[in-house]
Amino acid sequence: MELLEMGYYPLSGEPVEAGSLAVPKAVELVQALQSQGLQYIRLVNCLRVEEYEFIVVDVEPEVPQYPVHEVQNVERIAIGFNPADIEHQLVWALREDFPLVPHLHFGREGMPRSLCLYQIAYADLKPTWTAAALLQQLQRWLTQTARGELHAADQALEQAFYAPPERLVLPTIVFAPDAAITQEPLHVRFVSTVLGKTTLVASYASAASVPEDQQAKFTSFVYTASPQVHGLIREQPRTIAELQAYLSGSDVDFTNALRRYLSDLKAAPGFNRSLQLLIIVRLPKLRTATEAIETVEVWAFASVGTLAELGTDLGIWTMHENLLADLYPIDFACTGQHSKLELLSPVRALTRDLAAAYNGLLPTTTRFVAVGAGSLGSQVVNNLVRAGQGNWVWLDEDQYLPHNAARHYLPSSLVGLGKAHAMVSLLKNTYEKTDLRAIAANVLHSASAQVMTAYNAAEVILDMSASVAVARHLALDIESLARRLSLFLNPSGTDLVLLAEPQDRSLRLDQLEMEYYRALLRQSHLQQHLLTAGQPIRYSHACRDVSVQLPQDQAALHAAIGARAVRTSVAEPGARIKIWRAQPDLTVAADEIEISPYAEITVGSWTVAVPHQVLREISEQRQAHLPNETGGILVGVFDTQHRRVYIVDHILSPADSQESPIAYIRGVEGIPEELARIGECTGRQVVYVGEWHSHPNGYSTRLSEDDKRLFATLQRESQAGGLPAVMAIAGEHGTTSWYVADIAAGRGEHKLPS
Repeated sequence: MELLEMGYYPLSGEPVEAGSLAVPKAVELVQALQSQGLQYIRLVNCLRVEEYEFIVVDVEPEVPQYPVHEVQNVERIAIGFNPADIEHQLVWALREDFPLVPHLHFGREGMPRSLCLYQIAYADLKPTWTAAALLQQLQRWLTQTARGELHAADQALEQAFYAPPERLVLPTIVFAPDAAITQEPLHVRFVSTVLGKTTLVASYASAASVPEDQQAKFTSFVYTASPQVHGLIREQPRTIAELQAYLSGSDVDFTNALRRYLSDLKAAPGFNRSLQLLIIVRLPKLRTATEAIETVEVWAFASVGTLAELGTDLGIWTMHENLLADLYPIDFACTGQHSKLELLSPVRALTRDLAAAYNGLLPTTTRFVAVGAGSLGSQVVNNLVRAGQGNWVWLDEDQYLPHNAARHYLPSSLVGLGKAHAMVSLLKNTYEKTDLRAIAANVLHSASAQVMTAYNAAEVILDMSASVAVARHLALDIESLARRLSLFLNPSGTDLVLLAEPQDRSLRLDQLEMEYYRALLRQSHLQQHLLTAGQPIRYSHACRDVSVQLPQDQAALHAAIGARAVRTSVAEPGARIKIWRAQPDLTVAADEIEISPYAEITVGSWTVAVPHQVLREISEQRQAHLPNETGGILVGVFDTQHRRVYIVDHILSPADSQESPIAYIRGVEGIPEELARIGECTGRQVVYVGEWHSHPNGYSTRLSEDDKRLFATLQRESQAGGLPAVMAIAGEHGTTSWYVADIAAGRGEHKLPS
């Protein structure tokens, strides 16, 4: 060992001429020093220590007259380069009395202290690394340390130890500053070792069961130390005695507490002396001695020896004829100096709050009932759960079959299970206390008590079934205060559609469905929206066992959009209809659809639902054609199960119509073509419903004799198809009378608000 200079740590190694260095970055650093461009750093010598090449330099930082930390005007630093070049260079302060300051790794006794120059990983720094930049950062580090500016006032507190690669996932309560930590045993699960890095996961026995083949042989001891001011990063304790020595500045009771714990454990039923001990130390940290606790730093130590060996090394028992015999009194000279420990880096288990924070969101506990766990629904709910959004009850009756795996969140290993239950089993441990349940149910059948309880407790019912029947059932048949939303893909999978009721349900999902249809009819770029692209693929023998062609990347894109759409829509009180259209390159255009209020008129046993927009347009057409009568065709949707007629739109009076102050005879020019377009554009949902015409000023909206004859004709024609006849008569002051007849005729009247 060669002594470099009195007052400095000696370095042993082979002196090397600068021109004989072999590590490229060491060569670059010497060249930077010899370039005369760095006046504040001087080359002292070069050494080769095993595979490392060290460059020893004298650095002149800018030291104030009254430094906060005793940094000298000249500091001798050794910079070590490893030929593998996969980690930051070693930077050692060689002065033996170099001060204990933040951002310093405290080495083993007799070793120099290591400077932590960078907060970023070497892999991220490496692409822009230069020797000159390293030397400049070194001089800056020393200067800021001398001034007390290196650790900013708002910077996180310095950690106690340098984190090892071995990880231990712990329940969040262990990290809570004011938590009353239970001594309930932690079940430790061995997960894996990847490239020499081991990961263990610990959970309280009451929280989750651990499969026998995954249980690690540990019992746990949780200890909260007295508060301490943060400081330098130290070399980790490697024995129980060294851990007590680390804590002794603020806490002298650790070893005695551990002795008591082991004694109590031995006295309890089921004591297993062959287990190892997981020591979890909670370190309350202060920024300064006069401030409150800012955080609790948690570290974990795994014993190499068994409980039997630990107790012996702590002087509380001894081995006698293969039995543990208690010692009275305790041998306090035994302090655990032979009980080796391995440091683990604790990782906080995920919580709803943390999941939301990692997503840049606030957590929510909105109570959802999700209907449908298909390719879209599975990925939408997955996105929302992982963002800490909502508590979920999932309703679905389908099984997960092989073809579903082409574009579903579930893995193929779960084929054959119910979709909803499989999704819940997969997501329920996303974070601690995830609120997620599944019910296998066909929502169109009579609801069980369990399903009704879910509906009644829900704040939002989210329909992702892609079924018109289901959406209308949820809107009209389910008694619940929950707001309804519907999210679905068009048949070709290129477009995503959201229908969202307002919070007060002043517009229902069934009415929003009709608003959506009218948008398809009136907006030219949406004319092809409901057309099917590609031939369905048959996956089994039943006539309905076919699946559409839809790329997974497209489904995933729309699931991402859909999850955000649900989240933002629930946060706003108003109604919403929006269509997102994906292009072949997956760029997306969006259409926000204007929504009209609805009027609902009871006519006999039927209900006519008509948007105010259509009523206004009919009234405007009447006004524009006065003193003549005018009219046109009504198109919409019949729902015979709910005995509802939805008026979606109207067709203007054809050019060959006859209009006069006393009569209106509708023409036919262009009508067949327009009805064909309407049917194709809406997937055959919107059809011819009936007729409307106007009466002049001074006349009521009751049926005239001509109107009665026309209505009788409409009845005969419509009854052949089992549907009611519908006629509307528009009069002055925004009044419209509605006539509906199947077996029995009825009349209802509506007046537009002024």
